[in-house]
Amino acid sequence: MGGKVAKAAALLHPDRVAGLVVMDIAPVQYRCDEPHWGSVKRTIESIVSIPLDQCTDKRDVDRALRSAVQDPALRAFVMTNLDQCRDSGSLRWKINVEAIARQLNDIAGFDVCPSDGSSIKQSPAADGGSGGSGGLVYNGDTLFIKGGASKFVQNSHVDAISTYFPNYLLTSIRSAGHWIHAEAPEPTLAMLKRYLDR
Repeated sequence: MGGKVAKAAALLHPDRVAGLVVMDIAPVQYRCDEPHWGSVKRTIESIVSIPLDQCTDKRDVDRALRSAVQDPALRAFVMTNLDQCRDSGSLRWKINVEAIARQLNDIAGFDVCPSDGSSIKQSPAADGGSGGSGGLVYNGDTLFIKGGASKFVQNSHVDAISTYFPNYLLTSIRSAGHWIHAEAPEPTLAMLKRYLDR
């Protein structure tokens, strides 16, 4: 979701964004029935299904997540969103996972609403279908980092990327899936450093 928010901010307020890095998400409409988006849906649903009131600590939540979120790096990333109250010991998610689960179909989209109230819901489809930027373009430098084992950024998405972000560079981290920064933190940081230091 962070990449979606960052792209929208750059398109709507290009004067406020000096440069942009987007990790493994294209400016397209995804569908929840796609296998790669389905993995996000299953992860969110597994988080929502955990009865936090029956867990005594973060280890209990981690154990409850193991069957649905088998990748230890991804599970560790999910756990960064869990908070335990010092006084009561109760557990709570830092993010509103219920709202995310309810809005997952909308989150799969790429609807950007300019200040005039119009929308670019006709954005390019994930299958590379036609669409448009609705006149919104971010001309700043933009780095798209794709997970080599992920299907979220595909060759068919390059037209959409170049439409919205004409000054883009697309690269990948072979060892990573969709959650690049969690699955391959060192290569991700090295790539970001090289890009930002140029």
